[in-house]
Amino acid sequence: MSVEQNDPTASGFLPPKGATRLSGNETEMLCLKAARGAGMPWGLAEEAGFAARWLQARGIDGPGALLGHLDWLAGRDANDLSPRSTSDLAPRGDGPLCPIATGATLSDVRQVPDGPLGPVISPILLLPFLHSLARATGLSVRAVWQGGTVNIRPMGAISGDLAGLIATERASFELSLSDTGPDPATTADARPTADCLARLNDYAMNITVPATQSSRVDAGAGTSDND
Repeated sequence: MSVEQNDPTASGFLPPKGATRLSGNETEMLCLKAARGAGMPWGLAEEAGFAARWLQARGIDGPGALLGHLDWLAGRDANDLSPRSTSDLAPRGDGPLCPIATGATLSDVRQVPDGPLGPVISPILLLPFLHSLARATGLSVRAVWQGGTVNIRPMGAISGDLAGLIATERASFELSLSDTGPDPATTADARPTADCLARLNDYAMNITVPATQSSRVDAGAGTSDND
């Protein structure tokens, strides 16, 4: 089967039947392909794969969070959900901010915005990028929203109302940096369902291209190499 031109990672990934525990690499690759299949440009799709893997490594259902976000994005213009620029993090359109596009911007500028950030849809997907910000600055990132507060340490420990953030569909944040000592880590223990992984695979398969007669011919020897 032919795949998207110049893309060595475009084939779909179907987890073993009934399996819901994937390695970090498997999670990242599946989610990258699913995000691309849902219409994200490659750069943001890579960020989406990173985010899902980061969350999974901390016991949070990153693939499930990403799947919900991709379903929500269907039919929407991703450009309208992206920050206007690195200096203006307001959304370009009327919709909420995409956590992937916003997180990537925060990682690039390496500083917290002066005012409120948001609203952000699927806000749990923003956490991996806040960790990137904490690691870049060497300071903890404190994220406060109407439902609670979470803190992300430079080494990646999370404390605060993690369950509340997971359950929140959209949120506006006040972000700040702090050099206080580490808080007790907040742990989670969740993993994606087999149905979630299958649906991500369906998205991933959107970037495959059906084989054509020409591609079948090109896949084999076009001429005899016998002398």
